[in-house]
Amino acid sequence: MTRLRRHQRLSEGEQSREFKVQQLLDHGDWSQLFGLSGDLWLEIGTGKDTHIIDRASRFDGDLHVGIEQCRKKFEMTLRKAETLHCGPNLKFLHADAFDAIDPLFADNSLAGAFILFPDPWPKTRHARRRLLQSSFLTLIARKLRPGAPLEIRTDDPSYAHQALASLEEIESLLSRTGEEPWLYQPLDLGNHVETLFEKRFLSKGQPIHHFYLQKTEDVAVS
Repeated sequence: MTRLRRHQRLSEGEQSREFKVQQLLDHGDWSQLFGLSGDLWLEIGTGKDTHIIDRASRFDGDLHVGIEQCRKKFEMTLRKAETLHCGPNLKFLHADAFDAIDPLFADNSLAGAFILFPDPWPKTRHARRRLLQSSFLTLIARKLRPGAPLEIRTDDPSYAHQALASLEEIESLLSRTGEEPWLYQPLDLGNHVETLFEKRFLSKGQPIHHFYLQKTEDVAVS
């Protein structure tokens, strides 16, 4: 017999961290939506991880937005943010990033972005769902302000190679890892916020591919 799980209602605090696209449009800009000012950081595909929560707590002068498509994982993250007493500088959107990012974020507006351990969707018929493809990464590059970082992590070697090929097509994103395509250790350990996936993979001896990119100061995104 299948055991049915009871639906947990979100508390008022948890609900306050979720925003709808129309709310942002009604408020006019992010500082009005948050009721705070600060640099805007985005994590795409938060899953049920605590990375964006930990980062929002560590860098409480910045504004943080997490986007997640899976409603179950999304609500789990809302509950974790409330349990960990995260401040008001963190909000979440339940949406498909392919659809939400362009209308929500103005060009050259993001102080930085993270894509951490996205699903590689290895089957050919699912290729369009992969985040690490040139069309989506070009979109993200357009939203980053000049000089802003983009950090990507994956444990999947084939996906790392695909990401590298896609990134090489985008002139407005420059690698910060020199001649190395990626690093197997964090570039700046002092400011590195580890994810739950990362801890699990490292405990099993699986290498992590760390990409560090930066939006160029003088090349326009086509």
